[in-house]
Amino acid sequence: MKKNKFEIDDLDKNIIRILQENARTSYREIQEKLGVSIGTIHNRIAKLKEFDIIEGYTIRLNNAKLGYNLTFLIRIQINGKHTEDILTEIRNRPEVCSVFHTTGEQSAALICRFKESNDVHKFIRELNERDFITKTVSNMVLKEYKNTAFVQI
Repeated sequence: MKKNKFEIDDLDKNIIRILQENARTSYREIQEKLGVSIGTIHNRIAKLKEFDIIEGYTIRLNNAKLGYNLTFLIRIQINGKHTEDILTEIRNRPEVCSVFHTTGEQSAALICRFKESNDVHKFIRELNERDFITKTVSNMVLKEYKNTAFVQI
């Protein structure tokens, strides 16, 4: 039976930091950096997984090298009772990287990446033509200073 709460200590934080830098770091490399046994590292990572602190491993892509040079923050105003359905649908679009249901003037915020300005235009036009979307506000990102989907430990 899982406990409801798990407190991470300094060793756990150090393991997480190493894996955040490179999720492919081997247990042996972690052992060398932290000076603890591979068994301890294995057990700690297993515990972090068990308590859903580590949810998986992923890769980081270089969007520019893949041709996605345009990043946009798009805020959407949606008729309230349709917000869930529309956002659930939008999140499946390949150009949509993040979807946030928000408070304030707009109902949602999207972070999207595009290859061409025509792609942006088409995407925003399609949003504005949808039933129950009453307004969009778009901002092109000029430069990214930080972009992570997680808190850095």
